[in-house]
Amino acid sequence: METTGKFQTFDLKLKALGPVFIGDGTKTGKKEYLHDRQRGLASFFDGEKFFRLLLEKGLEDKYEAFMYGGQGDLHAFLTCGCGLREEDWAPALRCSLKIGDDLDAARSANDIFGFVRDAGSRAYIPGSSVKGALRTVLLQQLILKDGGKKDLESSPRDRNGRIPEERYLHRLKLKSRASDMVNSIMRGVRLSDSLPLDEAELCIVSKWDWSTGGRMRRINLFRECIRPGTELRLKLGLDQSVLKGAVTAESLRAAIDEFDEYYLRTYLSCFSVPRGMVDVDFENCIFLGGGTGFFSKSLLYPYLGERQGLEKTARLMAGEFKGHYHERDVEKGISPHMVKYARYEGMFYPMGLCGVEIE
Repeated sequence: METTGKFQTFDLKLKALGPVFIGDGTKTGKKEYLHDRQRGLASFFDGEKFFRLLLEKGLEDKYEAFMYGGQGDLHAFLTCGCGLREEDWAPALRCSLKIGDDLDAARSANDIFGFVRDAGSRAYIPGSSVKGALRTVLLQQLILKDGGKKDLESSPRDRNGRIPEERYLHRLKLKSRASDMVNSIMRGVRLSDSLPLDEAELCIVSKWDWSTGGRMRRINLFRECIRPGTELRLKLGLDQSVLKGAVTAESLRAAIDEFDEYYLRTYLSCFSVPRGMVDVDFENCIFLGGGTGFFSKSLLYPYLGERQGLEKTARLMAGEFKGHYHERDVEKGISPHMVKYARYEGMFYPMGLCGVEIE
């Protein structure tokens, strides 16, 4: 830790215990990347360089016909359709990522959702994403400390399951309206972005759902993710001139511990352990990024109490995902009734789980 006046700076270390996905909103279509089944790689083109290659070879019309036609294999198009070799297109490639276990020969026609990248097209973890995860664990800590069951039906805005977080976080009284974000104590918590990731630290995995009945189902959704085992460093800043001791490194560690214990006891204990599940102890962990599941982001259970939280969540799930049998969740004793996993190198990993150290 470094201290300058009332500003404290810490090293925050993350270790991906499962694939981590932070999307940039882009999607690479099934005709826009090369799938090397022998080497287990998906290769992506730099758009500008690829179109320059097509122009140099006079292939723009053929490529347009390919994109609008029925053929879906870009590699076959470039080799058989255009007579190109790997050395011809290699300079136009942006990166090649290792594929998990699910983008096989029978399932190659899939879009792939992209990971967030900087201006240089390098993947990284935004500090805002980590701050959001820490905000969730801090808010849960405050809610549980407050105790007692709450009511979400007091105003129309809360009927969709929104937690009135200003009650817990908006303490600064810098604006007359408590709902104004400038009053949030989170103004005193700052996170840097991570350094850029090496492409070897990324992989492509699909989504898997594990049910309370012990059934694992693969969802046809593929994402660029940080591969399990990757370690990252960020800088955590705590401005005590704003926080005045409301958030400290110690309270953050305690909040993470409480979050892990609550998640294990209230949610994960309702599910059996999948065969082929990697050994994870869920200590000093946060859930980061997308695809981690409703329970890792929502605070309905701690806010409403476990029974009322179950009923409220089941109603929300049934309304949002019709035909997914969420109306039966109350009988099952948990909602949602699925845990989110990804498979990598033959093992199942909890999606988005990261170990955290604050030094």
